Amino acid sequence: MNIGGLLLYIGFISALLTTIFLFFKQIKISVWSARIAALSTTASVLFMAYAFVTLDFSIYYVWQFSSSSLPILYRLAAMAVGESGTYLVWAWLSTIVTFIYLEQRQKSREMLDCMYAFGICTLLLLLTIMVDPFRSIFLTEGATLPTAGNAISPALMDILMPIHVLTAFIAYAFALIPAASSAAYLTHGGRLDVKNQLRLSWLFLSICMLVGGIWANRMLGWAGFWQWDPIQSMALATWLLITAALHASVRFKTGEYRRLYPLLCMFSFVGCIQATFVARSGIYDSIHSYLESPTTLLLFGFMVIAVIFSILLAFLRGEKTESKSTDVLSAFAPQNTFYFTILILTLLAFVTFWGPNIQVLLRVMGYETMISPSFYNTFLYPLTIALAYLIGICIMYGRVQSLRIAYVALVFIVATVVLGIAASNHALVILPPALFIVGNVLFKMVRDLRLKKRVAFAHVGGVNLIHLGFGLILLGAVIASSFAVTSKFDYSFDEEGVHKENDGVGVKLVDFRVEQTGSDWLQIVDLELFYGGIHESMTSTYMKSRQFGFVSRPAVRYGMLSNTIVDLEGMLPCRLETGSIELIVKRYPLLNVLWIGSLLLIAGVLFTLAADVMRKRKG
Repeated sequence: MNIGGLLLYIGFISALLTTIFLFFKQIKISVWSARIAALSTTASVLFMAYAFVTLDFSIYYVWQFSSSSLPILYRLAAMAVGESGTYLVWAWLSTIVTFIYLEQRQKSREMLDCMYAFGICTLLLLLTIMVDPFRSIFLTEGATLPTAGNAISPALMDILMPIHVLTAFIAYAFALIPAASSAAYLTHGGRLDVKNQLRLSWLFLSICMLVGGIWANRMLGWAGFWQWDPIQSMALATWLLITAALHASVRFKTGEYRRLYPLLCMFSFVGCIQATFVARSGIYDSIHSYLESPTTLLLFGFMVIAVIFSILLAFLRGEKTESKSTDVLSAFAPQNTFYFTILILTLLAFVTFWGPNIQVLLRVMGYETMISPSFYNTFLYPLTIALAYLIGICIMYGRVQSLRIAYVALVFIVATVVLGIAASNHALVILPPALFIVGNVLFKMVRDLRLKKRVAFAHVGGVNLIHLGFGLILLGAVIASSFAVTSKFDYSFDEEGVHKENDGVGVKLVDFRVEQTGSDWLQIVDLELFYGGIHESMTSTYMKSRQFGFVSRPAVRYGMLSNTIVDLEGMLPCRLETGSIELIVKRYPLLNVLWIGSLLLIAGVLFTLAADVMRKRKG
């Protein structure tokens, strides 16, 4: 066992002892044990980073993913490519977040939430030990010390890759605290003040999905920013559950959702476990999946126990919500709109969760089938439309007469119905509710400029940005997907310098060349793109790698009105003399509206976090 492995075991034992000490309410010694756990897990991660940078191929995992051909940045990023590294990073981040939470809570009388949290950290460290990231390469029969590593796929060599992976596990780490605190609340009562941890989890998961969408759209040749990959579905389901929990937290302060709010917090963390299970079980068809994992059964067992434990706690120990009378008879009152918003968000999460799992169940029953996007659209479109109108109505409540809100909403609903009947592309039915949200939010933002208090202005402004971002995401996604245009261009090898046009797009082939390095073939095309008065030189590549398979790097142009992707449909090496050069140009109108909406979501939650910090400083 090397130093890294020893540090990992020390972290595991320390986390386990912390859990035991907290159970017996030995606070002082538990804090010291937690410090050792945090320090040792951090040291193990640093040891792994050093091994990747210095190319210590005596560690099997380093040999798998590092190489002297990789720049230092991508050697560090390669730590999170394989299963062992992702477990190590997740366990480390969870231990650090939980340790900081314990340090903040050590003067409290009840530490049951910290006990639950460190218990889960202990499980994560156990899972890490099971995949053994520090395993010596000499344990492989007949192995000698390698002189070169395998490196990572060229498709992963992008600055967005480490951001995408790291933000996912930061989100998982922050989701742990609300789940543990909710279990403690349902067990012994007390306070449940975890809104900021929920916000941080929601923030980093939003960044993860945004970065993943941009990366997939421009690098991985997924033919778009969203493909309903099982991991994408699970991430979205978790994001929706956290969103529902954040909405429930608002009414929780008024005495509502005493069972539902903690249950949503616990289910949000279960969503993180489910996403991990999807990647490691080997039974889901996902680009994120690993071939096999020794942790599959333990993950599945923990997930089942967590679901049963959460439900039993909520219904057997949870405090019943007291029904409160209200003078507000309007159907648009917050207690009504919040209730239906949470219900719809939960239903949306269920549909996105159910899609990949029904495919697995059908396969077990002997039916080989694929769940197409139409499955999700059939259920998600009506729910998304209803959610959009609820948000738009809730935004205007108290600022405009209820009857006027109803009339305006009715006009947009009629437009939605007309589009649903008349439009050939049913995705267009999302446009009226999206415009309804955007218009109402902009109206509210103008009204909120009158706010004098900085804390209130920051909080309300953040909420407005979140809702505006949601509306823009709907607009961008619908317009980009509904009006996307794909044009194909075929060139023979002797047509360099030839200009061709198709669907209003002009392409001039400048140069095509093939470079061979060992057994790898790299096909490169230089071209000029003409579109809407724009003239731009671009380069697209296609690699046939013996080690990594086919790797495409499309050329991407980001514009204010549209994004354009030029993809080279490469050829097998045997056809390089007899084939043709095929280019596919994809145009996504107003796709930037989607990215801008995502950024506004992120900015909005940052504003709400800043408002909470300012409030605590004043208080």
